[in-house]
Amino acid sequence: MSLRRTFIALLVAVASLAARDVRADPPVTPLRASIVCETPAAPGRFRCDVEVRVSSGTLSWADVMVTRTDDFILPLRGRLGSRDASTRDADIYRWSLGFVAQGRGAGDVTVRARAVVCHGPVCDPVETDLVGHVVVGH
Repeated sequence: MSLRRTFIALLVAVASLAARDVRADPPVTPLRASIVCETPAAPGRFRCDVEVRVSSGTLSWADVMVTRTDDFILPLRGRLGSRDASTRDADIYRWSLGFVAQGRGAGDVTVRARAVVCHGPVCDPVETDLVGHVVVGH
């Protein structure tokens, strides 16, 4: 019986080691993105500037799309593509997104930046969500 208990204990130990949660650092995305929104003094049009850049590799394509706004904020366009970028270089893309504030208040604009980042002949799609805070009339 002692040999059987030892064998079961060994099996349990091996199973627990195999089932251990192996944690690795989250993968580092090559994409760095930011959003900066204007602070309009009154309701009306304003813009948010979005920038996407890579520190290594090259950008072969990128776009930005509005995924969420607070109720008093309306986007003038929901998506801007690569050709709509005001800056379109190998390592950086920039867009200006237009919005209309229908009233005074504070809220958020959420956008998703997507890109294809290439390292030599190998290209990978990446994306990130960004939140810009907007204060109108304060």
